[in-house]
Amino acid sequence: MEDPSHQHISTSALAKQLGIPSQQVFATLKDYGWIRKLEDGWSLTSKGEFEGGEYVHSKRYGRYIVWPNELSMHPLFRAMEDNQ
Repeated sequence: MEDPSHQHISTSALAKQLGIPSQQVFATLKDYGWIRKLEDGWSLTSKGEFEGGEYVHSKRYGRYIVWPNELSMHPLFRAMEDNQ
């Protein structure tokens, strides 16, 4: 069984966990160089990979990015929550 501290969540689930609109989380990740927008969706940058971002493939949703569950504790997101 996978260690819960190593589980991954989607960007939308991360936004829900933080109580921040998902569009704002995507915009912040883009502004800080963790992801970039392509014609067919979002792509990880090397910074995003460094922060633990990975791709998951789903029959229903196609390819999407997931993040370590503990990423919500990252200073970037702590600052966003504090501004809410």
